[in-house]
Amino acid sequence: MSGESTRHVLVVDDERIIREGCRRVLERDGFQVVTSENSESALRLIDRRGRFCAALVDLKLPGMDGIEFIVRMRQVDEDIVPIVITGYASIETAIEATRKGAYSYVPKPFTPEELLLPVRQGVEKRALAIEARALREERERHLLDLAFERSRCRSVIQCMRDGVLVANREGNVVLRNEAAGAIFYPEGPAELPAPVSELRCPKLENLLTDTLSPQSGTIVLTTEIPIHKAVYMATASPVISDNGQSLGAVAVLRDITEWKKLEETKSVFVGMVAHEVKNPLAAIEGLLNVVLDDAAGGPAEERDLLRRALARAGALRCMVSELISLMAMDTGRFALRRTPCEIRGLIQEAVDACRDQAEQKSIELRLESGESPPTALLDRNAVLTVFSNLIDNAIKYSPSGTCVCVRIAWDKSFVRVAVQDQGIGMTAAEQRNVFDEFYRVKNESTRGIPGTGLGLTLARRIVEMHHGTIHLESTPGKGSRFTVTLPIQTEHMGPLSEGPPAPPRSRVT
Repeated sequence: MSGESTRHVLVVDDERIIREGCRRVLERDGFQVVTSENSESALRLIDRRGRFCAALVDLKLPGMDGIEFIVRMRQVDEDIVPIVITGYASIETAIEATRKGAYSYVPKPFTPEELLLPVRQGVEKRALAIEARALREERERHLLDLAFERSRCRSVIQCMRDGVLVANREGNVVLRNEAAGAIFYPEGPAELPAPVSELRCPKLENLLTDTLSPQSGTIVLTTEIPIHKAVYMATASPVISDNGQSLGAVAVLRDITEWKKLEETKSVFVGMVAHEVKNPLAAIEGLLNVVLDDAAGGPAEERDLLRRALARAGALRCMVSELISLMAMDTGRFALRRTPCEIRGLIQEAVDACRDQAEQKSIELRLESGESPPTALLDRNAVLTVFSNLIDNAIKYSPSGTCVCVRIAWDKSFVRVAVQDQGIGMTAAEQRNVFDEFYRVKNESTRGIPGTGLGLTLARRIVEMHHGTIHLESTPGKGSRFTVTLPIQTEHMGPLSEGPPAPPRSRVT
């Protein structure tokens, strides 16, 4: 590969403004940029001009889409670094693009730094991979003792974010990079050489032992290994001399903790959607079929069935809204528009929105506050969503004939809004997880109560974006109290005061 290609970048996007914007940003950073408006012309450019170090690819391209183009491009040049740029960012597209070989994922719109960072890192990774491959090919016929090569390859492996361990055939670690040291020796690395057993990781020890076995031959072993609170994908391979003798083994550990969390979240999400979408849709379909078949019994009964179908559709709409909000927060595209907001009016609106629901369950819904609660600088719609969700949850998880009370209290710096019910309550273990994504309390009392497990997650994030806190107190069988604390700040006030809020005052009206 020529040295010039290390600074050549291909931009493939059907929007001219994106292509030219990327060109200007990259050329200012010293890259040479070639652009294309579709996949077919981009492949011709690769054939005609030779290799590129990186390619910025839009997913939504005319003709051949971005993911198919990445596959075709990597068949031509496996070293090129594909970086997806798209305005249709989602967990599914990110996973699919990564599986097909994409190095990074940049949602539109993006800043120059958000574009340059993955390009620089990808080019650096590519250069290191090519250099490492060249070194490996050069040395594989002349490798006698990995310990003697430590000084020569240190500059390469120390640049790697993955942990690298090299063991000799006696089972002693003779070389490691800083990443591996941080994994196994968080309090400070031990002297080398050191027995593999001192890593205190039986699964990795067994992996290296199997690799060093004389009967293993040329083999690459891969397995997942939990270490402390992280999960690593460990890959081990023997180092074989020209005469077939095992000289040692190399193990590479890649942190896949976030990917495991993503897989778990996706699994929970798929299960939740399968249940929370399928059942309401089946109910709506059944109710509408009854009306269409004139089997309802009369106009009044038909209206009742349609109201029930509408309620189910509203629940589905809320679920979709929660998912969209969560995705926006995860991608950094959730923005607040803060304006001076009178707290009592906002809380009153949330209470009024839930009053019909409370009356249907014969639950008393009460609002308590002083005569003149303060005005705060808030995103009204976002904070209204928080309190509507808390009150809705209190009603859903409370038995008939009980009371849900919303109290507003404040001091000079903070306002507190508490939503208290007399419902089923939660255990200490349930309270620790209640704000996690897709988490729902599962017991006999909650069976049949619909929900996505996202409402409290969104509530906590919105409150924290307002520099506030949300606190839960709950006792099984006696009820729960969620307390939201928000700083009082108007357009004319300075920075938020430091430290915890003082005890607020409260009066019942």
